[in-house]
Amino acid sequence: MNKPVPDPPVSDLTYQAAKSQATQVMDNLSGTILQYLDAEAPALRSSLLEAMSAQTDLLQALLAQMKAQETKA
Repeated sequence: MNKPVPDPPVSDLTYQAAKSQATQVMDNLSGTILQYLDAEAPALRSSLLEAMSAQTDLLQALLAQMKAQETKA
């Protein structure tokens, strides 16, 4: 699953903005996991696994940004 437009850099986000985005990504990831658990078609399961991987990568970057912002405070 290729993303047509890359995500904006998270290093530009404030702590609160990163926290808000992380919350949204966690909600989306939760929904994707539920879809994966219900999916039967191998192609769909594969696509959902790729989506979960991308969401996890984004979440990791957002959490790192939050941690970086905490150390600045």
